[in-house]
Amino acid sequence: METTQASIRTIDVKGLDHARKEGLIFPSLEALTVGQTLRIIVEFNPLPLAYMLKAQGEFELSYEKEGPDEWILVVRRVSPVQQKKEQFKELLKEMKTGEVSESAREKARKLLQGVDAATLGIMEQELLQEGVSHEEIRGSLCDIHLEVLRDSLVAKRIEVSAPHPVNTLMEEHKVIISTLNELGGLIERLKGINDFAGLGADEDKLKDISHHLVEAESHHQREEEVLFPRVEKHGITEPPQIMVMDHVEFRKRKQALYQVAHNARDYSFPEFKGKVTEYGKYLVKELESHIFKEDNILYQIALQLLTPVEWDEVKKGCDNIGYCCFTPQDVAPEVVELDLRSIMPFERHDLIFEKWEALKPGQTLRIINDHDPKPLRYQFEVEYKDQYEWTYEQKGPRDWKVTIKKTRAPHTALI
Repeated sequence: METTQASIRTIDVKGLDHARKEGLIFPSLEALTVGQTLRIIVEFNPLPLAYMLKAQGEFELSYEKEGPDEWILVVRRVSPVQQKKEQFKELLKEMKTGEVSESAREKARKLLQGVDAATLGIMEQELLQEGVSHEEIRGSLCDIHLEVLRDSLVAKRIEVSAPHPVNTLMEEHKVIISTLNELGGLIERLKGINDFAGLGADEDKLKDISHHLVEAESHHQREEEVLFPRVEKHGITEPPQIMVMDHVEFRKRKQALYQVAHNARDYSFPEFKGKVTEYGKYLVKELESHIFKEDNILYQIALQLLTPVEWDEVKKGCDNIGYCCFTPQDVAPEVVELDLRSIMPFERHDLIFEKWEALKPGQTLRIINDHDPKPLRYQFEVEYKDQYEWTYEQKGPRDWKVTIKKTRAPHTALI
């Protein structure tokens, strides 16, 4: 039964079978526009439905009545992310027109509370589609953007364990950052040197540094040929394109630095010093900023969008291309198996979460069950959002097998 009053609709599904309940509830939810409310009347606590809707992040939920013979779940569609998206786009347009005031920065800090990486990428993409150039995004606008977001982005970052491709890329970034720090120190020492004799050990060190930077090319290749195309398939095209444009510029400078480092005596010392300083300063500043954007924006977008199957494909593609000489070795994740079929239903819940809480990031819980554990997945999405990967290994008809991988430890922002 369905009744409608202004922006509030009511459906009473008490007594209907499961299929007919779903046939009324889900189309009614889909039909809600922003600000509209749906009251769902059922004869039992609709907790699994509530978990699922909370996980989607599109609704506000409350109980109007809680039993014993009737529950009323009130669902209101909201769109705070869309509102922030429009406000943020306007703010970025304002910020790119000239010097940024402290009030504009503070406005951005408040506005961006709760904005995730995927939304951030979409907003940037829409700006580009509305006429903001790639160069503006890559230049001052992106720098302002990151200055405002740096702490917020790091706090919200999803961590994954080896052998996940993002873990490998981020571990490689740590090595690259270390190399850039060495390069920065060498450039600083170069200021006080006036001839080749004064270089001492730094002449060979520069060769090693330039070699490591060029060796990182397979890192960029894996991003460009394997990871970025899959992100683009999900409709996020502009952020990967900006990263690729950065790669082109880095490639030029890294190759140029390598040539100068390995053919130093083909130049006068002032010319050698000038080129090393020019190429080195660019790489230290721009490549470090680029790495921060990838770790905290683009990789985060990918972690929110790509499915476990797609990540398996990314891993295979990366393996086919190969890795850098400094890529850390993969660590195989441990799997803890839990067969629930012989355990009484009322004992299963506590046992599952006891096993889950004991896992370390990178470890996996495999559950064997006699029915589809869909309500469990809804609960995980609410209570452990962004901390797990859920994969069906077998879907009935008699047994269900599910792996739940702990991708990172919890933090208070998710509670």
